[in-house]
Amino acid sequence: MSMTFVNITATVSSLASIQTDLHTSTTTLVWVTSAYALAVAGLTLCAGTVGDLIGRRTVFLIGTAVLGAGSLICFFAGDATGVIVGEAVMGVGGAFVLPNSLTVVSASFADPHRRTEAISIWVGFSGVGLAAGPLIAGVLLAHFSWHSVFLVNAAISALVLIVTPFFVVNSRHLGRRIDIPGVLLATVSVVALTYGVIQGSHVGYTDGRIIVAWGIFLAGLGAFVVVERRSGDPMLDVHLFRSASFSTTMAVGLAAMFGFGGVPLIMVLYFERVQGASALNTGWRLLPTLAVYVLVSVVAARLVARVGFKVMLSAGLVVTAIGAVCLLATPAGASYGAVWPGMVIFGLGEGLVLAPTTAAAVTSVAHERAGMASAAVNMFRQLGNVLGTSIIGSLLTSNFAHILPQRLISAGVSAPVADRVAAAAGHGGTAPAPKGPEGIAIQHAVARAFTDSVHKGLIVTAVVLLIVAIPAALFIAGRRPSQQS
Repeated sequence: MSMTFVNITATVSSLASIQTDLHTSTTTLVWVTSAYALAVAGLTLCAGTVGDLIGRRTVFLIGTAVLGAGSLICFFAGDATGVIVGEAVMGVGGAFVLPNSLTVVSASFADPHRRTEAISIWVGFSGVGLAAGPLIAGVLLAHFSWHSVFLVNAAISALVLIVTPFFVVNSRHLGRRIDIPGVLLATVSVVALTYGVIQGSHVGYTDGRIIVAWGIFLAGLGAFVVVERRSGDPMLDVHLFRSASFSTTMAVGLAAMFGFGGVPLIMVLYFERVQGASALNTGWRLLPTLAVYVLVSVVAARLVARVGFKVMLSAGLVVTAIGAVCLLATPAGASYGAVWPGMVIFGLGEGLVLAPTTAAAVTSVAHERAGMASAAVNMFRQLGNVLGTSIIGSLLTSNFAHILPQRLISAGVSAPVADRVAAAAGHGGTAPAPKGPEGIAIQHAVARAFTDSVHKGLIVTAVVLLIVAIPAALFIAGRRPSQQS
């Protein structure tokens, strides 16, 4: 399961190299980071049903093989389209791995408290993958091209395919069927939403294409609810959302991954473009966030046993928002001293939220609904990841492109030079800059414009987290895992 998260941060760490080599636009770059999560979000529910039908281990192995194949597509890609296609294929594999690995873990422990501990360890290993991704990418990028980064998951996939039959027991839930209409409607809705967010930030949200995308999203979502309500064996039992606690838990999972998808993305770009850090150095700078997240995730089950889900989740969202606010201290320079405290606090908050969110969803339903609950929480988490990378990433790139020309001119740069610098920055290149005071002014203006754009993304993230913390404190059931039936 960790390799599904290795891909996220390894790809983010490779963005600068990919953009420089392929000369991609900033919009295309956001699609590179969103394609994977988009596929996971659209197919996770279906993958859980398929696992129930033909066996969780079987589908887990299929997903592992597909994920490895997608990695090889990215490795051989010669343009941005190939990378995006490869990321989408990896997302299909990740969709099959995530819910089935979680169902295997949760079904192995009947005692609710032990199940929560096991799920916390499962979530903690997502942090291991997130932490390993930048470091692995940094080492490889220091010696090879960005293509080499995608060989990592191909190698891990081969190893997992060999050892899984010896350690994982196959299980299934007979009587299920694949909800094809539900799969299609869910996928179309997620794709339309993501397209509207990413493209709308660059062409304007009143553009005809974006309005059509919003219409498709709303129509698809409405049709999905109708189809699932009428289905005798729904992919997602919408009646579960009658529970305010379950619905709020889904919102918390979405909001937490919104932050965990968007903030690392913009911080990687900040470290590389403003602070001039190498890919490996960027990995080390991300480590405080990811290491704290892993440690807190592992002990989260014991904390939940003491304070309950309500306190844990609402407090975790607030702490994560505080971490995002602390990151507003990031300077338009190379100093890391003002950055790491916010990174630590942000990782602490995410660790308090993500593992208990998964456990809260699984333990809030009947045992036979555990697979559906695990698929649902994974879907909402991955949807949050899609929205985090697309909204925060698009906000960063569009705001940077908007304010950079004026910042350059205000710094005394001539209009023709400012236009060339802005155009080059939008495609990951570097325009020939004059030496002397004007060259220094360009460097400072670019750094300030990019840093200000990062700050805007952090503010949006903090606001989203604080808004969701309110219903979390009001509606999530306060029962501890040991009190669950």
